[in-house]
Amino acid sequence: MTASFIIRRAMRNLVWMFAHSWGSAIFGLVSFAIMARILGPEPYGIMALASLIFGLVGIFVGPPLTESLQQREDLSDAHLDTTFWLNSGLTVLFSIIIALLAKPLANLIGAPAVADVLPALSLLMVLGSVEGVPGALLQRRLENDKVVLIETVSEVVSTGAALVLAILGFGVWALVLSMAVGTVISAAGIIYAAKWRPGFAVSRDAFRELFAFNRDTVLTYLLGYIDDAIPRFLLSMIGGERAVGLLAMAGNVSGMLTELLMGPFNEIAMNVVARLQSSRKTVHDLLDRVFAMTTAAIYPATLGLAMVAPLLVPLVVGDEWVAAVLPIQIFLVLGIRDATGNFNIAILRGVGDSKSPLLILSIGIVLLGAMAPFLMPYGVVGIAALIALRTFLTWPLSALLVQRAAGYSALHQLTVGWQALLSAIGMVGAVWTVQKFLPSEWFDVAIIAAMVATGIVAYGALMFLIGARQVREIREGMTWFRNHHDSVEDAI
Repeated sequence: MTASFIIRRAMRNLVWMFAHSWGSAIFGLVSFAIMARILGPEPYGIMALASLIFGLVGIFVGPPLTESLQQREDLSDAHLDTTFWLNSGLTVLFSIIIALLAKPLANLIGAPAVADVLPALSLLMVLGSVEGVPGALLQRRLENDKVVLIETVSEVVSTGAALVLAILGFGVWALVLSMAVGTVISAAGIIYAAKWRPGFAVSRDAFRELFAFNRDTVLTYLLGYIDDAIPRFLLSMIGGERAVGLLAMAGNVSGMLTELLMGPFNEIAMNVVARLQSSRKTVHDLLDRVFAMTTAAIYPATLGLAMVAPLLVPLVVGDEWVAAVLPIQIFLVLGIRDATGNFNIAILRGVGDSKSPLLILSIGIVLLGAMAPFLMPYGVVGIAALIALRTFLTWPLSALLVQRAAGYSALHQLTVGWQALLSAIGMVGAVWTVQKFLPSEWFDVAIIAAMVATGIVAYGALMFLIGARQVREIREGMTWFRNHHDSVEDAI
């Protein structure tokens, strides 16, 4: 595939993926509000606790084994068949173990009710494993639009099934059975779209060729799991379930915003970089243009939401969540790093550097352990600060590793989009000033609306004054993408 063809595919995928991200978020919020009223919290708690067990399994099967298929430049039937049967075999093995040990595992996590659903979920895990290799092939070909369409159909049908089953009184099984419906639709759709069927060209040589990358991928997922679990474990020791819930809510808010604005970029980054790794100039040009766009969107969105969070959180979810406001604000400030640093591991893996992510995660875990004694006494806020500090402290290292692996300047990564950052900081100052003069008798909705309007006007004006160059870069970037698109269309 030529660079122009790859970029054209990437742009088409981004349109589909952004549409899916926003549509899925809105649809998910509405459907969850209805389902939560019917089922109550217990079924969701059971499924959440069950996911802890399957999260451990996910370290060893699925993406940790299939990502190597997306990264390799040359791919043979032996690579595909070996990965398929290895992934399927391990998944079956883990599912049998979980099904047989359902009760001891449920007791281990302190939730006996989980034992009832573990065997069924194990079966669904096996069923879902068959789409691993076909799905990786679709992503390798940058045919994410097909994946998005299949996922949309799966979500709509499975959610409809869940609503009907919940109304009929199936309780937690409404969630399990609807998951089964979604898994069947997704697996069938992915297999059909990929036009690939497994053979028996299993090869020891193919296994060895994939092993180095797969080994490091498994270790990356393992370290990622540990890195994510440590803060929650520490917080549960000092604050219990409520404190963990507050932290989870804070992470979900900031994570949802970042996912909506950057998720599609991050999802295809590894595949695009892997396909373009022989043309570093094209990779650098692509990153420049993507970062110009992401920084212009992420900086004002995250800092702006941090400003209105004290009013918005109790308005939307109630006063019992007020303690989550400061952690939410801390996580939202991470948007300053997420606008560029979120791509670093994907870039490293895209160029075949599977060891650097291990170094980044390992140092992050060490930093968590070193700083935890000083921040744990501050509860939820302290743990949120712990996560934020770890993230910012590992950012320069990841930038240097990207520079070494992909030749993309670390200094440029850390300073790209500075115009948008200064404009966003100025926007915060303007919103803070205006808020001081708003009448106290106004409803919270009116105050929030005034703050948002002020932020939009202030950010737009500041970008016009000090961010004109970045705006021009975004426009040139859109022209650059369009030119690559047109050159492919002409060739066709």
